[in-house]
Amino acid sequence: MGNRMALKVNQIRNIVKRLCESSDLSNREIAARENVAPNSVNVIAKQLPNIAYSWSELKELTDTEFLAAFRGNDQDKKSDDNYPNWLDWHTDIQSDKDVTVKLLWEEWHEENPEGISYSHAARLYLKWVKKQRISMRKINLPGENSYLDFAGRKIRIYEKDGHTWRDAEIFVATLGASSYSFCMAVWTQSIPDWIECNVKALEYFGGAPRFLIPDNLKSAVTKNTPQTIIINPTFAEFADHYGTVVLPARVRKPNDKGPVEVSVQLIQRWILAALRDIKFYSLDEANAGIKRLLEIFNNKEMKAYKASRLQRFELLDKPALKMLPQTRYAYGLWRLNVRVGENYHVLYEGHYYSVPHVLRHSFVDVRAGSKTLELMHNGKQVAIHIISTVSGGYTTEKHHMPASHQQYADGGVDKLIEWARKVGESTEKVFGQHLTESRHLPNGIRTAKAIQKLGIQHSSERLEEVCEYALKINSITHSSILSIFRSKVDKRNMDDIGTEKHGHHINIRGGDYYKLGRN
Repeated sequence: MGNRMALKVNQIRNIVKRLCESSDLSNREIAARENVAPNSVNVIAKQLPNIAYSWSELKELTDTEFLAAFRGNDQDKKSDDNYPNWLDWHTDIQSDKDVTVKLLWEEWHEENPEGISYSHAARLYLKWVKKQRISMRKINLPGENSYLDFAGRKIRIYEKDGHTWRDAEIFVATLGASSYSFCMAVWTQSIPDWIECNVKALEYFGGAPRFLIPDNLKSAVTKNTPQTIIINPTFAEFADHYGTVVLPARVRKPNDKGPVEVSVQLIQRWILAALRDIKFYSLDEANAGIKRLLEIFNNKEMKAYKASRLQRFELLDKPALKMLPQTRYAYGLWRLNVRVGENYHVLYEGHYYSVPHVLRHSFVDVRAGSKTLELMHNGKQVAIHIISTVSGGYTTEKHHMPASHQQYADGGVDKLIEWARKVGESTEKVFGQHLTESRHLPNGIRTAKAIQKLGIQHSSERLEEVCEYALKINSITHSSILSIFRSKVDKRNMDDIGTEKHGHHINIRGGDYYKLGRN
């Protein structure tokens, strides 16, 4: 035990406990907390991997047995050459799934024929593995898993006044084999921000892993039960674009996402806590600060591996990641099982888009990109349109119409609405009701064209007046509008308008008729 014998047993126990459980503390920090020389901690840390006991076993030993475990190890070990380097073995096993303890022992034994037997080596290696923290015990093959989550701690983004602020979310992605990590700030955990984070994470890693393992937030997983897993369709499309597979962590199974839980905790301590006194006035400023500390974090040596995350990434994950595609994933918001109306149009964000008329009353999937809207049926694209911001408007492809409707296409719904908009607000409303709310589009077009003809015959100004009155009495049929043109009922004094609210036909006499008849 050398210098360690000068230490009290309880000090040695505390040092061993911190070495085994407190991965975030350096040897110097442990020495400071235990009030011992840093070299004493270094000596114990160097000896620990070769002790054939886990911490859970050591802490159950009496003081005599505890010290004997160290002495016995010193006496049994004639030289370092008699024992393999367990960390090197563990790294080799992580690097290649076909590498076994038996193969590693045979290779080591050729150079160290006086060393321990295979059975002894296997027993000591397994005990060494059990002694490591849980994130190290779980075998993550290179390039296999990327763990994804949001941190519990947020970062404040201030308004220009420096007093009011808004909290931003912190996204974390960690590669399983190397623990190489990426993090960034975004406003929300919504699907657009979630996808942006994942795109940038893969670009930061320079490749895609075999599996993406997210927590069960709605942006990633729609449903996760022992019987059914439903991935958010946008996230599933993203994964397909990069040739990877979404494998969500099981509900209430924290071990499934252990690496990212550890990374989140460390990032909160080493990055977010370090930025706590800095005022950021934009996400870009916050992410610049995070990026600077992230590089330091990934280059910091991990005590358990005697190497940094970056070094292990270069050795393990980087060579095994899949190449990224030539084009970045283009975000698309999916809506599934949207019903097609009687008029073979689908409503999306207040606008109507056509599909082939044979699909009326069917269900389609809608994918909205930044500029285009795709409509899918049975997994195949059946229509694509430029997204329109005209509320209540129609975007219709002529070839989607049945033959009986195509004869009206030249008149065009959009052309008629545009003409009505130029006439006036009331005319536009009348045309809109005929062209967008009519269950039978040809009839709506026919009526709109007839009203348009009346406007051309009389004048646009007169048509606007008639349509305004027609809307007041809630009667916008062609016959009603024609009657208003002929009777000029809208020109009468406002006191007389009440006599017309039940109709404006020339055969309706009204109250004045009866007053005259009784004189």
